Amino acid sequence: MLSPPHIITDANGNPVFELRMFYPQDGKFFRDATSTWVFDPLTIYRTKSAAQYWADIIKVTPGQNPAIINVGTEEEDNASAISVISQEVNGAGTLINSALNNGVIDPEHMLDGAHGVITIGKMDWDWQQPFVPSQLIHTPQVDMTSTLIHEIAHGLGIAASVSSEQNNALIDAQFELEINVWSTHLIDRHGKAAAPDQTIICNFCEPAAAGADTFDIGDGFAYFAGWNVNAVLNGAMPGIPVRIDLNLLPGYLDDPFSHTELRNSMMSHQQYSNYMSLMEAEFAALQDIGYSIDRRNLFGYSVYNDDITLINDNPFFARNSEGTAYIPNSYNTATMGLGLHIYGSGNIIAQRADLLSAGAGGAGIRVDGIGNTMTILPGTRVHANGENGLGVLFAYGKNHTLTQRGDVQALGENGIAVSFDFGHNSLGDNNEYRGSYFVTSGKRDLENYFPDYYETALNEVNGPLVSSFDLTGRVAGNKAAIFMSENALVGQINVMQGASIFGDIISDYYQTDDDGNLRLTELSFGLKADAQGNSTGTADTDFRLAYGGNIKGKNISLHFDGGTSVLTGNHQVYDADVAQAAMLSGKGVYQIDTGQQFRNNGILNPSFTGATITINGNYAQSATGTLQLAFNDQSDISSLIVNGHADLNGTISFAPDRGYYRDGFTLTSNEWLQVGAVSGNFTNISTSLSSPTLNATATDNDNLSYTVSLSRDANAYSQYAGNRDDREVGAALDSLATNAATEFKPLLAALDFSASDGSTIRSSLPQLSGEAYASASGVLLNASGITRSSVNNRLSQAFGGTPVNPVSVMAYGPKAKTSQAGNAIDHVAPVNADDLQRYAAWGAAFGSWATQSATDNAARTKSTIGGFITGIDGDVYDNWRLGLMAGYSRSTFKTPSLSSSGSSDNYTLGAYAGTEWATGQGSIGFRSGLSYSWHNIEMSRSVAFNGYSDKLSADYNGGTFQVFGELGYKHDLSPRVIIEPYANLAYVHVRTDSFTETGHNGAALSVQSGTMDTTLSTLGMRLSTSFELGNTLTTARADLGWRHAFGDVIPLSTASFAAGSNAFTTSGSPIGKDTALIEAGLDFAITKNSKLGVSYQGQFGSGITQNGVNANFSVKF
Repeated sequence: MLSPPHIITDANGNPVFELRMFYPQDGKFFRDATSTWVFDPLTIYRTKSAAQYWADIIKVTPGQNPAIINVGTEEEDNASAISVISQEVNGAGTLINSALNNGVIDPEHMLDGAHGVITIGKMDWDWQQPFVPSQLIHTPQVDMTSTLIHEIAHGLGIAASVSSEQNNALIDAQFELEINVWSTHLIDRHGKAAAPDQTIICNFCEPAAAGADTFDIGDGFAYFAGWNVNAVLNGAMPGIPVRIDLNLLPGYLDDPFSHTELRNSMMSHQQYSNYMSLMEAEFAALQDIGYSIDRRNLFGYSVYNDDITLINDNPFFARNSEGTAYIPNSYNTATMGLGLHIYGSGNIIAQRADLLSAGAGGAGIRVDGIGNTMTILPGTRVHANGENGLGVLFAYGKNHTLTQRGDVQALGENGIAVSFDFGHNSLGDNNEYRGSYFVTSGKRDLENYFPDYYETALNEVNGPLVSSFDLTGRVAGNKAAIFMSENALVGQINVMQGASIFGDIISDYYQTDDDGNLRLTELSFGLKADAQGNSTGTADTDFRLAYGGNIKGKNISLHFDGGTSVLTGNHQVYDADVAQAAMLSGKGVYQIDTGQQFRNNGILNPSFTGATITINGNYAQSATGTLQLAFNDQSDISSLIVNGHADLNGTISFAPDRGYYRDGFTLTSNEWLQVGAVSGNFTNISTSLSSPTLNATATDNDNLSYTVSLSRDANAYSQYAGNRDDREVGAALDSLATNAATEFKPLLAALDFSASDGSTIRSSLPQLSGEAYASASGVLLNASGITRSSVNNRLSQAFGGTPVNPVSVMAYGPKAKTSQAGNAIDHVAPVNADDLQRYAAWGAAFGSWATQSATDNAARTKSTIGGFITGIDGDVYDNWRLGLMAGYSRSTFKTPSLSSSGSSDNYTLGAYAGTEWATGQGSIGFRSGLSYSWHNIEMSRSVAFNGYSDKLSADYNGGTFQVFGELGYKHDLSPRVIIEPYANLAYVHVRTDSFTETGHNGAALSVQSGTMDTTLSTLGMRLSTSFELGNTLTTARADLGWRHAFGDVIPLSTASFAAGSNAFTTSGSPIGKDTALIEAGLDFAITKNSKLGVSYQGQFGSGITQNGVNANFSVKF
């Protein structure tokens, strides 16, 4: 009994094929044939994979599907497939074609109950290799899956309706009476279409009968043409070439016109084929014979022309559900999909559109032909992230060039970003094998027995596959970033500025020329690129590249031509050379070919402590070469190990790693350079240290033993100070540098290994000073003026007739007969105790912002304050008022250039008293008070320079005490104008507690308690006038004054580093020694008992600018 069939479905679950596997016991599978050997599981898997390949591509028209295919086995070294014409009608398709496209099927044409038959013989199959979706054949034996893909394509309809036979040296052939749809698309060399019963004539064909309708193919080639094929070929050729004879033995009959003879095609009958799937033109041919295929899901674009110049803006993305358009920026998941295929030769093509593939075996770009110039433009993505994906593949030919300026990646399993690989022959490498500079065959002597064939084939590959590969973009691959197979030679690879490489660089090519010399790939790092991304051949001293992959290739000649390359992998190369303009840093192993050398004409630098560069081979350092070795503050060293002969010359240099080095640091070692055998010696011994503070020396102890020593100047840091304050901070650093605490070492290391001219130290000293703490004290002292102003204004208002800023008042007691603005029009009201409120509660809100300018020693500070003050007072004695007041405010301050900011919550209590004495023309007023404010202060600041940083914060307390008094004389200049000259004196004492900052990296300070004692004297003049604004009584006020400060006008802060240092004092932003005071405002009598006031207050003077706005509303009860 026949085993159950295998149903192959498409992505939507529609059955496409029914595979009936015939074992020997199952009887005849086609005509009289029975299977001769048993299917193993891998053969079944490969057969199903080939069918699935087609099921994923063809869109079935339901009706007669699935197509039934009998699969049997035979002993012959062959594989074949057949599906006959479905009905005796010209232009009909095969049985499989009709089954899949719901065409008419004549039951008598069925093949033993099937639409098609596949016969699998005993070819040199790779019995171990499963189906591997890929652009290339992965086995040197015959690949069964690709072979069966080929055979199923015949069943789909790639087969002509021709009767033929070989008569000695001539071919007798004619089209059948009914020709299938494939044949209807054939044209001869004159463009004449094939027709039923035509006689085929050619240079080696039987002559046609007189008057016969002929199909002239000359040297044996005809063409398949159709709308889709012509669109793909774009005039490159009349159609897809097909032939009647064998390509190895021209003139000898093959299956006429049933194979497409595009170069190396898997659908050809050529001796060599390196395609795993069909080309786009071949899919187009299937479309032309009736199949529904979304060709753009398989190919983004193809170039079959020669010698054209093209900027390719055709993308490759996922398709929409209808298969009618791309979905931008989405990854295509088709198996073996290809973004761009270059079949032709001599083309100059630049890829500008993105090509995004994520399907198994997918690729971004495939290049065949000869001498193509391929450029991937900046910003262009060429991704192939599926299993076995290839970003860019050069698969055939010679003398191509690649300029990669974009982004190429293949991050799936076994993905290769840029691959140079002919692959294997789908018919087996024993049949024929090709690669750079060679064509071979294990079956036949091509060179002697088929010289024309051999010469033609060799001419196509007689050169490097790619002559130059210029890289200034990104390449990233899972298996390799750059891969050169055993059969593909790349002449020159130039890694230049802007390049980034993720993954190994591998070359398996190992072929010699006719003289026995190994053909080399020159791999260069550090040449200069021109504006188009091509190498200029000159050194680029600005080149920088860090590469962590491995370089593996016995034919790779490794060159470091300019700039700095940092390599950390393990490398096997032919030889290596560091040019005079280049530095090679990093670590790793360099395996050098026997008889070759690692040559150092520049700088070889195991670049960090503990790093070792090992050379398995010979090392030669020239007079221009330098071996630069590293050590650290823990006495660890880097080294060079030469497991071979070392020929020494030039310089050995020692470079300290960044770290903290105590004074008198000394390190002696004989393990800097370890060699098997040595000749010559270094002619120079030096240190490589660029430091503003450290000095280094090195001495030769003989026998490859060397000693390095470091010292530090006594004024190492203070010498770079820009002012007195910074000099004190620098001196504190000097004091602790000799034997620094552990937490302070990173800070000193950052300074010691900063710019050698000291500029980094000069700019970092202010950051380290904690200057903001001094400036904060100045801000608090300046803020004390708000309390004085509020009290003086309240007392002046309480006695009436004053041109000051009103405060909100709630009055109680007998109805007052105060002198209001209206009274002032006639005269300043005489002061009388009966006219005063017995007691009153009042309040004022305020807000201001200030800038204290930078000085030689201090940075600019900005501050704000906002809050309220309220009080209660009453009359005492005959003409005095006594009161108590309280307030809350919040101050903020920041010093942007020092990354410092803070805030203070301020709580104030105080008392005040005042009186006025009437005179003939006005009154004399005396106002006084005292207060104390508690400050809860928070500060945060950041220190950052040369890779070092610390976040610092502190919470501490402070207090402000002040006592003040003022005398003023009010006088009316006219019925509407009042003036008041005045003098003010205040003493302010600010105190801050000691504290220690919280930090993370050693820059924390311990700040001592501090005080400021300042006396402020002010002389000024107040002026007011009243007028009607509409129906509203309005008073305009102004106050001009000059304040002078005595005593502590520059705030100071004394601190030391918490890790232990000498103390240092820094100054903050000055409070302003001489300052102009300005106030202007308007008061509006909204109703009889309510008043609205707005005012501006400003201070302008030496080093300070302050602006404030007050708004007040008062109601009398």
